[in-house]
Amino acid sequence: MLAASALVPAMLGASGAMSAAPASHDEAVVRVVGVGFTGFFRALDVMVAAPSMLVPIGSHALRAGLASALVAGACGAAAFSIARRLAYLVRPDASSPRLIAAVSAALALSAVLAPVWQVEASAPGGAVVGAAIVLGALLAGARADLRAVALMLGLAASYEPLVLLAAVAAVGPPMIVAVRARAIDRRVLIDAAPALGLGLLPLGLGAVLARRSPEIAIAAARPFASSIGERGSVHVALSAFASAEVGTLILVAAAAGAVLTALVPAARTSLASLLGVVLAGAIGLSLQVASGPAQFAAVVLAATCALHVLAAIAFAAAVVAIGSARVPFAEASAALVVVLELVLPVRAADETLSRRDTRASHAAAIWTEAAWGAAPPAAVVLVSDPMTMRRIAASRATGEMRADLVVVPTFAFPSRTTDRALKAEPKLAPLYRDVALGSTPEELSLATLATQRPLLAGFDPRWDRGLARHFVPVGLTTRFEPEPRGSSDRRRGLDAFTPAKERLVRVAVAKRDAELAAATATLLRGRAIGMAACGERDVLSRALDDLRPFAPEDAVASTLVRRIVTTKGPIDVRDLAP
Repeated sequence: MLAASALVPAMLGASGAMSAAPASHDEAVVRVVGVGFTGFFRALDVMVAAPSMLVPIGSHALRAGLASALVAGACGAAAFSIARRLAYLVRPDASSPRLIAAVSAALALSAVLAPVWQVEASAPGGAVVGAAIVLGALLAGARADLRAVALMLGLAASYEPLVLLAAVAAVGPPMIVAVRARAIDRRVLIDAAPALGLGLLPLGLGAVLARRSPEIAIAAARPFASSIGERGSVHVALSAFASAEVGTLILVAAAAGAVLTALVPAARTSLASLLGVVLAGAIGLSLQVASGPAQFAAVVLAATCALHVLAAIAFAAAVVAIGSARVPFAEASAALVVVLELVLPVRAADETLSRRDTRASHAAAIWTEAAWGAAPPAAVVLVSDPMTMRRIAASRATGEMRADLVVVPTFAFPSRTTDRALKAEPKLAPLYRDVALGSTPEELSLATLATQRPLLAGFDPRWDRGLARHFVPVGLTTRFEPEPRGSSDRRRGLDAFTPAKERLVRVAVAKRDAELAAATATLLRGRAIGMAACGERDVLSRALDDLRPFAPEDAVASTLVRRIVTTKGPIDVRDLAP
């Protein structure tokens, strides 16, 4: 049962690992595959994935996904061990330990085979590492091993704040009991100090990545997403998440398991730890951490696993009660109930496979081709939005981004990325000076650069209106021409984008990929603002039609539609700056 609890989740996660990483894990790809700085936390992901990078199988993104799958297998084994131990504490009179083990394995597998876990178990830098830390803290606390507790707390502190909160909740009750029993003295604390220091080592790796990051510009705009950890683009309410991802049956069984555990004095400490982990997951959902469908936070994974462990206690108690009943074929009936409970992991795996779409994992590569495939060779790309920069950085880490394009993040002056771009193209110096001084780029600076290399950029609403007529649509962005262009040139650019738009609608809108849809809308919104600054209403209408499928309720688009009707002449866009 222990082997099955580890191998089955690992194999299912490995089967979902793909060469092209999903856009929902761009930060993880930059961190794990590109070894780039996305904040001081979660450097442990890099350390866990590093050995898999030496395996000559597939792309680096695929290898990092395999590492996540192996961690998911370890989590399945940990969940099985926790559930079996508690089931024995609650029902020590079980006549058949094998039935208890089978029930524990069934519930552990139903947790780790569910889509909530498998999304992260097949992704590069998945949050399963953080969940493994929390489960490790539950095991260490149950065994009252202070060195293991210190190690788990150190790893949790270096991973992310909410994981630390969950780990503290997991080890807090047994440590309080140990302190009251005077089982912890100064000598024990001194012995545990090296383990705590070892757990904090990933923070040092985060500092090294901060100094050597190839995409340091990302950190300048978004250091680790927020103070609590990475956030997803889709946020689900607690009740909706519990109903959709956990299910009524598991929730009811978990409540019954909690009551049964509370009746056993020896198991109350473990119950408090499990409830603390569940509470940490609920706090994470209230703080809008990643909660699906393409990304889940570590505390959410740990909370769902804790609920399944509590449910396992209720199911195990029911099996023991049936097996000990004084009726004919009682033990056979208990065995049949266990077989019935095996439907839970099978159903969870089926749900994972039905949600999993192998084509969706290639959507990020399709987006990159549609966005930058039409760019002229050796073009300079000015990026003013952190989201777009993260997409480009992740595409470069996985080898999908064109190597001939010189990307300049204008929101991060100065940075190593901009310094490298300046060395690659010295004609960037006037533009670099304008942006670094906080002024708007001069027409001469942009025109000088555009005569040397093709220049792709979005029109900034704060720029001089006369610059807008130099822009012609190319792909998702616009190209700055040394001389002003007419509306016919812009219409041709929009016409050329139609095939790419249809592909983007298929991968971002039809597949409900919120991350790709948001990245597309960001670029198309900037393009529409540039068309509005030109004052060409027919061209602007076409640009807004391109934006609408990706952001139907976009506020900027609604404002521009109103101004098309209510104003004459040039359309004012200066108040539309982000």
